[in-house]
Amino acid sequence: MSCSIKLWAGNSEFLKLPRTVGGAFSGDRVQFLETLSKKLLSGDYSATLKALGFWLRASHIRQWQLSHTSDKKVLRTPIGRVFIVSPSNVEGLFAYSWALSYLMGNQTVVRVSENLTRDQRDLFKLMAILDEHTGGLREQSFISYDKISDWTQKLSAWCQLRMLWGSDQSIESIRQTMLPAQSQEWVFPDRYSISILHLNSANAHKVPKIAEGFARDVTTFQQRACASPKWVFWYKTDKALQQLFWQSVDCLVEGGFSKNDQLVASQYLCSMGSYEIYRGNIHVLDSPVIQGAYQHLTGVVGQSQVGVIEEIVEMLPNNLQSISIAGVTEQEQALLAMHSNVRQFVQCGEALTFNRLWDGIDLTDILSKAVRL
Repeated sequence: MSCSIKLWAGNSEFLKLPRTVGGAFSGDRVQFLETLSKKLLSGDYSATLKALGFWLRASHIRQWQLSHTSDKKVLRTPIGRVFIVSPSNVEGLFAYSWALSYLMGNQTVVRVSENLTRDQRDLFKLMAILDEHTGGLREQSFISYDKISDWTQKLSAWCQLRMLWGSDQSIESIRQTMLPAQSQEWVFPDRYSISILHLNSANAHKVPKIAEGFARDVTTFQQRACASPKWVFWYKTDKALQQLFWQSVDCLVEGGFSKNDQLVASQYLCSMGSYEIYRGNIHVLDSPVIQGAYQHLTGVVGQSQVGVIEEIVEMLPNNLQSISIAGVTEQEQALLAMHSNVRQFVQCGEALTFNRLWDGIDLTDILSKAVRL
């Protein structure tokens, strides 16, 4: 029996909408996102929402549009109806995947957790206000519902593309609900990310900046994001520079983690054979190999020492997503890419910067059809 849904923004009659007739990068949708961007950047919003506003700026959208209109023999059209299930651990992620689906011209239903964060409430309130003036969300819906209801089944039957973000367990649960044979599905499950740092006399002066970026990557979302680094490989790096790095990071993450969560995580890694070498605002544990790659640990970072890149390849987990780097050459990155499941290389501080090229795929490609002319 259907349970009621909670509509946070958009159209409550989404199941009754006729087939969309808009195209990718339609003027009204581009304008809606540009207005949303300006409001977020100029208003009294959190740093997280301002980051979303910056990502949605007009110049950025135009870059995407140009990349999709360069081939005159291909026409980009909407997939049609998209059902997005957003993760609860990174509360703002839904806005990025939704925005790309919106730009591609789709009708989109986004399911978010029933327990909204302040940022989510602020964003939905702003979007609802803009919708009142523009009607920009007439084919969009942001909803919550009880997981035991049959709404997942209904929306899975309705959609032409199901996009699932979340833990392995939650995705496996939802995938028990079958899709129609003609529908597509993309999943974004649990991932693990690392850093490879090669510091020496030539880049030692950059240690404070690298540490600042690393601190931002681990404190944002308290390492719950898949792209947050959980392990550092020190590649041909002197111990004195390693110590300077951790001291710099420690000063920047004060109050960033729950002390109890850190203690539990440290004890868990120690039970697996790691040993603690630094305890402060961040805990650092040393081990010759990665430990706890399939566990959700916060406030701790593991480290290993390596002399050649090939040593790292042998230790990387299958669920690897991002490698944040400093001092690693393009040739070394290529070697790692060919021998692992890595999805992206980024500089320290950019691990959580959302990109339409995510998890090894172009999201705008899977959210649209490429029609050959």
